[in-house]
Amino acid sequence: MSLRDPQNVGQVPRTSRVFDDVKLWVEEAVFGHRLYARQNPWLLFLEFMNVAEAHHREGNLFARTEPETSTPYSLRWRMGLRSVLFDNSQLGRLAEEKLDDESLWQEWFKEMARAAAPPAEGFDYLKQRFPRFQDFVELVGLVRQTALETSNNVRWSSRFIFPFGVNAIYSDAIIQQRSPKRDYTNFGRTGELLYLMVTRARGGEALKPHFEKLFDPDLPKNRLIGLLCADTDQRAPLEMPGNSFLPYRSHPTFDRLAEDWTAIFKLGLPGQDAYQHLAPLSSLHVLLYALETAAATVDLPRPSLVCEIIAPRRELVRQRSIASYYGNDALSRQAAEAYAERLIASEDWRDVHDPELPESERLQLAADLLERDFGYAPKELHVATPEDLLLQFRQALEAKHDDNWSSVHLSYGKGIGLVSSRGTNRNRYAPTDELLKTLVMARVPGRTEFGKFLTDLYAHYGLVFGPVEAKDALAAADFDDTSFERNRARLEARLSSMGLLKRLSDACAYVINPFAEKAA
Repeated sequence: MSLRDPQNVGQVPRTSRVFDDVKLWVEEAVFGHRLYARQNPWLLFLEFMNVAEAHHREGNLFARTEPETSTPYSLRWRMGLRSVLFDNSQLGRLAEEKLDDESLWQEWFKEMARAAAPPAEGFDYLKQRFPRFQDFVELVGLVRQTALETSNNVRWSSRFIFPFGVNAIYSDAIIQQRSPKRDYTNFGRTGELLYLMVTRARGGEALKPHFEKLFDPDLPKNRLIGLLCADTDQRAPLEMPGNSFLPYRSHPTFDRLAEDWTAIFKLGLPGQDAYQHLAPLSSLHVLLYALETAAATVDLPRPSLVCEIIAPRRELVRQRSIASYYGNDALSRQAAEAYAERLIASEDWRDVHDPELPESERLQLAADLLERDFGYAPKELHVATPEDLLLQFRQALEAKHDDNWSSVHLSYGKGIGLVSSRGTNRNRYAPTDELLKTLVMARVPGRTEFGKFLTDLYAHYGLVFGPVEAKDALAAADFDDTSFERNRARLEARLSSMGLLKRLSDACAYVINPFAEKAA
């Protein structure tokens, strides 16, 4: 599978734009900078929204990007809003005090004088917008209820609210000397990669008007949140160099992502209800991008994902699903190793492997090439031969992979409800009801015959549920028609219980997208 024109995957050169802050440039060359395992679906989507909103402000939303170029952009801090929402622990206590509005405001201003990172103009603007202190308290309470709780929310400056509009979109931050600084605990650059994917997708431009509507500052909920924002929230940007790196000018997963998002927008869902489907689809396509790119790097076919609809007892489908998961889980390590070994075996490295040359010369040459091609430059060479240095390099690559990249598949899969260990101590693909509903929303334009729906899931995502798809995806020794027929029947029953499938006769069952019917 050719993924990049003119260069195929595995032959991607390192790029100096982000090379300096990456000390071992291997996975980044294959997948981009970077896939971040600690970024759950909502955080990934929020980071994407930050980048997209910034480019929208500059008038170049979803403009075509290239691997060799970068486009700077600016994010928002919105410290006034965030301080009011999350660095404001005494608000509830004050709201219960039997004081007049003026006294309540003065007491609250005294408390907020200790805010960790207040806006430059202070908080007086709130008194002008809320003559009644209780109105202010009630709005803060309402907005706080939309906070997106994540496992990484360990400090107030890394808490986020539902992205109702541009006023609710801001960067992750760490506070140093009462000023915010960019932090990568929650936004690890995968959202930037997602934005680049959309800009290079066929159909990416068709998404532009949909997001322009979402970024309309006059949206009612956005204006409501704007009442809590300081004036400097609009004027104090964080300049970003735009130094993310995505190696491919085109990729099948980019196109499928844009296709699915477009399908969700066509449903005409009210308000920001589309987000509940856009966010998991984002992580799903990033996961598939990683799997398909890794498989192509090691010259394997596109991966399939054998999905179990959980059965009362262990069946062959569960075994095949477990094997499918762990086979796919190993692909990123294989791809990183294959990319590194391909360069080490290239013509540039010929003299390193030449036994006729002095060992000290070969060692120095190997050190120079490791730094040039991979950014690997240990402070001291505690080795005597180039073979030992290469072994040290491979061990460092393995350690780096185990630290983050090895967890991407599991983290994203569990985050979207695709991967589960329920009923066993091993992971396998077992989609939740929420994910199945999202797949129906994205892939069923109105109603689709059940068998055609399964065929489409296999063609579009590589998901395997029934015997027809399993026979194509699996070796003959791993396939059993009866087991996969039962799995298919369980999926049919589940979709029916969710109101997403109707059986019209013994031979005719249809998957139904109720939102598509309403839109029509």
